Amino acid sequence: MQPPHEAQTDIPVPRTRLTRVAGIFALGLLLWQICTGHDPAGWVLGLPAAAIFTYIAVKNAASPRHPLRLRALPPFLLYFLTQSFRSGLDVAHRALHPEREINPGFCTYAARLPEGTPQAVFANMISLLPGTLSWSLVDGVHKVHLLSGHPLVLEELAQLESRVGKLFGIELSEDLI
Repeated sequence: MQPPHEAQTDIPVPRTRLTRVAGIFALGLLLWQICTGHDPAGWVLGLPAAAIFTYIAVKNAASPRHPLRLRALPPFLLYFLTQSFRSGLDVAHRALHPEREINPGFCTYAARLPEGTPQAVFANMISLLPGTLSWSLVDGVHKVHLLSGHPLVLEELAQLESRVGKLFGIELSEDLI
């Protein structure tokens, strides 16, 4: 016989959250597999890495105010791959042509995205652009390190910001670009 009004100690986790966490963990395992190959010994580090990946992804998931738009993900991934390829070519060209001018410096970019996940994703994606590195983010202003004073860097940052905005269903007005 159970005592009356006994406190429930097992709090059920909604299946949707559990399914989402399992999916993120599976994605972490898949990424580890892609990066390290088929060596079974690699799973000694791969399982903890996937667990850490899952924890960080769940903790930093998009807020309900700015949910990720899955429909916007394929075009963004294509853009991501294209920019990664361009950046790789830029690095290779600089390595093979050391006479190419390198004039490092900084620029600032005041982002129009709201704070939180959209702003963090944008900050992390800045380094995709050839010759750029996200240096800091303070009060919505990004400080970007440049390998050379590329004249179109501000346009490219605005285009990247717009694409990140679309990932979260945020339309940025074109007149500010």
